Amino acid sequence: MMFYITSILLFLLSFWSCEALQCTTNCSYSYNSSTSFIYPETCNQIVSAGKCKANLAFQFDIQDYFFSLTSSSTSTVFASNNQRRGLLQIDGESRKVWFSHYVDIECNDKDDCARDLAIKISNELSQRKYDFSKLVNQLEQYMIGPMQIRRLNCYDSNEKEQLCAELPTRGSCVLENQIKSNKITRSCRISSGKPEISIRMHQDSTTATFELVCHRDLCNTKGTLNAVKEILLRNNITQTPDGRLTGSTFQISFFLLLSMIFITFCHQL
Repeated sequence: MMFYITSILLFLLSFWSCEALQCTTNCSYSYNSSTSFIYPETCNQIVSAGKCKANLAFQFDIQDYFFSLTSSSTSTVFASNNQRRGLLQIDGESRKVWFSHYVDIECNDKDDCARDLAIKISNELSQRKYDFSKLVNQLEQYMIGPMQIRRLNCYDSNEKEQLCAELPTRGSCVLENQIKSNKITRSCRISSGKPEISIRMHQDSTTATFELVCHRDLCNTKGTLNAVKEILLRNNITQTPDGRLTGSTFQISFFLLLSMIFITFCHQL
């Protein structure tokens, strides 16, 4: 079997050349909802590199967006290099909402791989519109209580009630969900100012987490988690019922694996 695998590798190597990966670099561009995303003509600096990189930021509450392309001389790509992060924060008094969505991309499987994917994601996300007043109204009964609540109780990881904060100290209840293992941890978080009310989402090819921080007595329950996830999915903030920012998964085909091996081999020559 090893002989056949070696023969296939040698056959492929005979057709491939060790030309360096080509990446667009030193490109950054800010835009907003008043203008459609258009790839900047000034982004025309192309270099030989080990891997292509892109960083995208979408600040939906003020409708400002950011697009950046860079490169790196190293070719190693870790799972954590390709990730999405989302942060939704609510002011419990004014009901003001802040929502950011970040995308990090690193790849080396083809020329300008990061640029192509970044353009696709930017075209998709920059077209999203959110009704934050409607969103807060739906989340309120699960996450927002009186800001001057005298005693705030939360569940701990053993699902036992505990006193989290008592005025003048203020705090929030926390529930973190490791999505892939469906593990749930619960805790209390003391606030130095206003009680924190937020939802954090993170995912890469190996991990996915969903954390909610609520200011309501005994709010860090699985029932709250399920209700909040359903609301975010309905409002197009998440794309899967379990609370992920994207439904795309990372899969390595046999051909791509051979490509990655060969790219590493080329960079060692």
